[in-house]
Amino acid sequence: MRKKLAVAAIAVMMVGTAGVANAAAQSGTPGERALPADASIAVPHVVQGSPVSIPVASGGYPGRAAAVAECPKGEVLTGGGVNVTAGNSHAERYVLHSTVPISGERWWGFGTNTDTTNPGTIQAYALCAKVIRVHVLS
Repeated sequence: MRKKLAVAAIAVMMVGTAGVANAAAQSGTPGERALPADASIAVPHVVQGSPVSIPVASGGYPGRAAAVAECPKGEVLTGGGVNVTAGNSHAERYVLHSTVPISGERWWGFGTNTDTTNPGTIQAYALCAKVIRVHVLS
């Protein structure tokens, strides 16, 4: 599924670039082609952060945990998300409280667990893109 999303995103980005080139070519006089000298293509992919255990509740306080996913050096963060997985069938005891981009090219999330016997899991995902400069031949 992720691979299909990445391919679809690349296709949209490439169509967008082609649309700009076609609009530029059509705006000139007949027989004249005006294409951009270069363009950028973003190649997106998903980076999974390490799963983190959300400890069981203790002393009347919920277990707490945070997770982070970071884009590789040279890539930019374009989005992200976090998943909290229940340790049993009582999903309402495992809560995602926050999911946000943080400093640098990272996505962060925070979750709690009010179950007293089963830990849960929290995992962050970063949608990263490597921007590639390409020269357009005219």
